[in-house]
Amino acid sequence: MAEHQYTPEELALLGLNAQLLALSDDTTVAGRFILLGTDGRIVANGSLSDRDVAAATEALACLIAARKAMQESTGPAVYDRLPKVQIDPLLENELEEYCIGLDTQHLVEMAKLDPKAAVAAFDEITSDTDGNEAL
Repeated sequence: MAEHQYTPEELALLGLNAQLLALSDDTTVAGRFILLGTDGRIVANGSLSDRDVAAATEALACLIAARKAMQESTGPAVYDRLPKVQIDPLLENELEEYCIGLDTQHLVEMAKLDPKAAVAAFDEITSDTDGNEAL
C-alpha cells in the first residue's frame, strides 16, 4: 500500500492532535475527539481527561483574550501581519503551567477598570517567591 501524502491542512491537524495529546499523561477518558480533513476523512483522533479538557479550554480562552486585546489595540491588519513562529513545545508547556493558575476573566475585568492594577496583579502571580520574574 502506498504511503499517504499529507496535505498542509492535514499536517496542521496532526500538529493540533499532537499538542492535545501532549497535555498530560492522564489516561482517564472524559471525552474523545476526531479531527477530519477537508474531504471528511479522519486525520487524527484521541481522548482527553477532565484535567486535559480544562487545560485546553483555559489555554484557548487565554489565546482568544490575547488576540482580541491585540486586535482592539492595534487593529486586525497589524495582528495578521505579525510573524507566525513555531513555539518550542517545552517552553509552551512551561507557559501553560503558569496560565492554568491564572484567572484570566478576573484579570480582563480588572484591566477594564485599571490596566496598571491588572498588570501588577499578573506580575505578582507570575513572579517567583523571591520577587524575580518567573517567566
